[in-house]
Amino acid sequence: MLLKIDRGAKMPLRRQIETGTKRLIDQGALRPGETLPPSRELARRLGVNRSTVYQAYADLQAQGYLLSRPGSYNVVQARRKEVAYDPDRRGMFDWARLSTAGARAAHDANLALASGAASHRPDKGRIVDFASLEVDPRLYPLAEFRSVVRRVLAESGRDALRYGELKGYLPLRAGIARRLRLHGISVSEDEILITSGSQEGLDLLIRLLCPQGSRVAVEVPTYARFLPLLALNGVEPVPVPMTPAGMDLDALERVLEAGRIRFVYSMPNFHNPTGITTQHAHRERLLSICQTRGVPLLEDGFEEDMKYFGKVPLPLKSIDTRGVVIYLGTFSKALFSGLRIGWVTADRDCIDRLAAVKRFSDLGMSPLTQMAIERFCRLGFYDLNLKRIHRVYRRRLTVTLEEMDRRMPKNVTWTRPVGGYTLWVKLPRKIGAAELRGHLAGYGIAATPGAEFFPGGRPSEYLRLCIARPDEDEIRTGIRRLGQALAALPL
Repeated sequence: MLLKIDRGAKMPLRRQIETGTKRLIDQGALRPGETLPPSRELARRLGVNRSTVYQAYADLQAQGYLLSRPGSYNVVQARRKEVAYDPDRRGMFDWARLSTAGARAAHDANLALASGAASHRPDKGRIVDFASLEVDPRLYPLAEFRSVVRRVLAESGRDALRYGELKGYLPLRAGIARRLRLHGISVSEDEILITSGSQEGLDLLIRLLCPQGSRVAVEVPTYARFLPLLALNGVEPVPVPMTPAGMDLDALERVLEAGRIRFVYSMPNFHNPTGITTQHAHRERLLSICQTRGVPLLEDGFEEDMKYFGKVPLPLKSIDTRGVVIYLGTFSKALFSGLRIGWVTADRDCIDRLAAVKRFSDLGMSPLTQMAIERFCRLGFYDLNLKRIHRVYRRRLTVTLEEMDRRMPKNVTWTRPVGGYTLWVKLPRKIGAAELRGHLAGYGIAATPGAEFFPGGRPSEYLRLCIARPDEDEIRTGIRRLGQALAALPL
């Protein structure tokens, strides 16, 4: 076997033996059925440790290049040839025609989201991302989480890799219940269901409560990905306007008087996209309206922990004594977006029924990630991380508001949130999503057109700025560019 190694190369000797052997097999110099030298003999020829050759052979076996049977030599294995991809192949079905109306709406919404991805503009430098609602990956507590995952695998490896409990890992549910009780919510672990982020919680609740053709009261503007989810399930959003104080409760009463509303959807804290936080009196009246009308109230607390300035009112769920409020929470907006761990809090019967719906869609969440986040919280890492990112985002939000005051044209206004990641900017005229995106991209900015947060996606005079990703210097650069872009916006 003509195999050479270079002791001066950066590539490890084991990897050189592996790649050299693969090259000989791929080129046909070693044919299927040929026997390779024993590891001891090849090690002697190459002047390396026998374990180095043994590990290289093991890697080649794992990749399907070699076949080894107990008590025999390593033999070159015949490998399956990869079929070439045919870009001109066409299927027989018209999948658009076969899809449901909801699935077609989801497909169209997904195309719009994909086309909204900002492109790199070499003439304007790197794009400043005011569009993403993903926490800045530079702030991830990787070392702490890595140590927690290792300890979980060391202590509970097999249990962590099996199917988990349907409602979620019991110690995690108990830990979430304790945190919620600190927020004034009377809840036990049996009244919590762990979900794949709050998005799955929304989906499960729609499937539990909303037959096809039913209606849901939604504050508008609202969470952009909630609207396609309603469409996917054949549910009509009934818009309730937002005011500077929150959902227009007079308008909500008129909507509920008309009847046939399955639930009301609201974000009282750091509303997405406006950043508005409602006050206690508004919350009391909203709860009273839903209670009087006998309509469930879905409270999306997706940024509940992201409070930077002053006292923020407790969740709506904390003043609910009749089981009217269903509460959604998540770890995504204060930790890692990729964890995909959220939860639903509601009456036990509601949770049991949600769990039954969940059983037949995904069989349950990964125990490993649940065990890891439970330990991460129990050891105090979550609270330490909250304090750290609060400091960071308090500065970022302060810088954003200061730069907006300095840089924005006179005919542009915006909200002044006390937490969360989003500001709602009002432009001098309505503009379509594609036109606004293209205009901003020309100035090296990515932001989300307001049209995406309204049913129908019609042109809007609004723009959402999100400060989750850019640091302070990037914010300064981005707001300066935004001021220039809006000043040049054709009227």
